[in-house]
Amino acid sequence: MERLRRALRGTDRAAVPALPVGEAMHPLALVLGGVLVVNDWVLKQRYPGAVTGKLSDIAGLGFAPVVLTSAIDLVRHALRRWLDPSLTARRLALACVATALGFASIKLCAPCRALFVALIGHGAAVDPDWTDLLCLPCVLIAWWIGRDELRRVPLGRPAAIHRRAVPATPALADVARAGADPARVERLAAAIDAWDVGAIDALLRSEG
Repeated sequence: MERLRRALRGTDRAAVPALPVGEAMHPLALVLGGVLVVNDWVLKQRYPGAVTGKLSDIAGLGFAPVVLTSAIDLVRHALRRWLDPSLTARRLALACVATALGFASIKLCAPCRALFVALIGHGAAVDPDWTDLLCLPCVLIAWWIGRDELRRVPLGRPAAIHRRAVPATPALADVARAGADPARVERLAAAIDAWDVGAIDALLRSEG
């Protein structure tokens, strides 16, 4: 599983940073996305009911925030000369909150529901079942996925720190808080400040 995780995420490099989409490439995120597609396009048609309805809610709440952060990060990557495109704890938290609020709005507010259905198209429909709100804690799945990405050092972070010429230790604070080895974070910060490309790449390869 770890080998698959690394292959999907890619390996970041100091001089050639990987695309900042590591959280969306997490195996669990991909499973949730697959469940959402299969459930909405196949299972709901064959087995309509509460089970398939709730399955979509669970998968969507876990998948949507990491897709949102990855989309934002890709836009920031295009503007990377001025911005840090890598995932941050703040961006992850905001994406989870936005997803939860959006989900609740669609379930509770008829105009929001109509707008969402119009945007999705393809004969989409949303059942205004208030019990779906019981699935809201599933947004914490996305929080866990994002924290795992932070713990590994988000893709593009070392290059962004160097490009923006900011001290590495505070710029890696959310990595440390996510549970990364403090000694590894300290060594990585020192290597980034010194811009020791070989040491940075070696530390990034030692993720896990």
